[in-house]
Order: sequence, then C-alpha cells, then structure tokens
Amino acid sequence: MTLRLWLDTDIGDNPDDSVALLAATAHPGVDLVGVSTVRGDVAARAELVATTLTRAGRHVPLVYAGPPDPRAIRVAEAVLAIGPCTNLAALLRSGVDLPPIALMGGVVSPTLHRGEVRTTETNFAADPLAAAVVVAHAADVLLVPLDVTARMAIDDDMANRLAESPAIGPLIATWRESGHPVCLHDPLALLALLGEHVRVERHLMGVSVEGRLVLDAEGGVEQDLVVDADVRGATQRIVNLVAA
Repeated sequence: MTLRLWLDTDIGDNPDDSVALLAATAHPGVDLVGVSTVRGDVAARAELVATTLTRAGRHVPLVYAGPPDPRAIRVAEAVLAIGPCTNLAALLRSGVDLPPIALMGGVVSPTLHRGEVRTTETNFAADPLAAAVVVAHAADVLLVPLDVTARMAIDDDMANRLAESPAIGPLIATWRESGHPVCLHDPLALLALLGEHVRVERHLMGVSVEGRLVLDAEGGVEQDLVVDADVRGATQRIVNLVAA
C-alpha cells in the first residue's frame, strides 16, 4: 500500500525542497497526489514544481499556487509541510479537517547552522501565528525541528550524485558555490512521516509570537516531535531515492 501524500512547499530558495519533492515521487511507499506552494511568488514556485518533475521524468500532480482547494487536499492521507505554515493555517481557520501533518519547523534548543546560532527556525519565523495555529489546532502533527535536521548535511560524494540529476543539478551547483553545505532538512521530514530513520517522542508544544518552539509549557498541545535521527542511514536513503 502507498500513502496518498500532499506536499506544501516554498520550493526555490534552498535545494532541500526540490530534493524532498523528488524523493516523494520516487519513494515506493508514496503516491504524491498534490502540491501547494507558499510564501512570496507562489506562482513562480508552482511553475518550478512542474518544471522540476518534468525534467526528472516524473508525473506532475495537481499543483496549486497558494492554498489548495479543500476538496483536493481531502484526498490525501497525510501532508508534508516544508515551508511556512500559512496555507495550512488558512485551511484550519476555514474549518478544514487536515490529515496527519509532518512539519519541518521549529527549533528546540539553540542550534549552530550556517555559522549562526539559531533560536528560531526559518519556516516558523516567517509566519509565527500560522505555526502556532497549526501546532495548536491540527489534530495530528509530527514536528521535525532544526535541531535534528541541521545534522543532515551531506558529503561531497552525495552532493555530486544529486548534482547529476538534470532536474536539480544546477540548483545544487549554485548552492554549493555559495559555500553552504547541502543539508537535507525537508527530506528528513518525509522519512519521519514514513517512520524511517527517526526517533519520536510525545511532548506538549506551543509557538511564541516570535516563532519560538516552546516545549512542555503550560497551555501547550500534545504532538509528536522528532528528537533524533540516524543521519547516515537517512542521508543515504534520500540520495539513493533521488539519484536512482
């Protein structure tokens, strides 16, 4: 059996969104039924989704620039959210019951990433209120925080394998020229959703007005949290899926 998956993404800034998209379409346990884009120029991001999948020779599902039609997302059995939570919060506010969500976002403890100590994570900081709504009101959230995903930097051999893909090769090359390592934040959220290479704990969670993830605080909501990952196994799994 395969999992009918919806992907909500801000593809186009970092290569890991594109890697997650290709990994989802290559994984034998996943049927990607739709994609929605979030933040900024959502139309350009939607076009990039279609272009990336076409260049990879993959089927292009329904693609929405911005929030998806609630009738479309209802066919999904799970949502992989790898951008700001804006679209999902809008759906929740409109009364849509979302399926289980794997959410790449938040940071539990100050984390060194790209030469800076981060106390907030980009997706949550981009729309803190939306992150708070999703964590508090979605029925089933699996949170995959920066603390864990920051360890998902790949070595040169793995990056070279990804760069051979005609769909993402130029993006990988440009990112590497910037001096930043290729870090597979978002693809780890895909594996976490599928129960691969991660360890999960249940915690009370909330999100502050600045986008800080707060654990075990009064008024928090119980959700699942990825607290550890088999980094070597996870990175190899992702690269093997995309570069196959």
